[in-house]
Amino acid sequence: MKLLGQDLELKFLQPFSLKRPDGRDWTFQLSPLPLGFQKKLRDKGIIPPAPPVKISRDSTGKPIRDHAGQVVTHSDLNSAEFLSDSELYHQRVAVLAVVEALRNDSSVCFATVPPEVGETNGLSWGDFADTVFQELEQAGFTPGDLISFCNEICRISNMLDGHLREAQANFSSLPVNSSS
Repeated sequence: MKLLGQDLELKFLQPFSLKRPDGRDWTFQLSPLPLGFQKKLRDKGIIPPAPPVKISRDSTGKPIRDHAGQVVTHSDLNSAEFLSDSELYHQRVAVLAVVEALRNDSSVCFATVPPEVGETNGLSWGDFADTVFQELEQAGFTPGDLISFCNEICRISNMLDGHLREAQANFSSLPVNSSS
């Protein structure tokens, strides 16, 4: 693509610093997320969990039926397993966004090698995200650091709202509002 006859710069870098408790700064070079980032996540098997479906029951415990006689169901947004799976999903999205945003920072190298397309090294993209999360944790990153990274990634990627912002808001086990 050209703008005013000129090729657009494909490699944009934005410096980003994290303040450390000892007063030092860790400076990184972030790139915006590519346009197809969410599709890329889905293609890699990183998809949001679905809440379990439960049968709606009346006060006596009998299933509630609609006018056609079909049993009425609802999503159980407070299921402990669903909440845990949701938190893990959001953590993985955030970590993979950080990895993607650091793709052009030559000073950063993760020990964990990402799974390649078509290669079966036994590591799924979920496993990769979990292992990189452990690397970040061992390096001294805090939940606030990950949130700061996500906020900056959203800013430079021109994301006003959406998946990544939702992910960074769900790093801690905050109660989920249920609306059935």
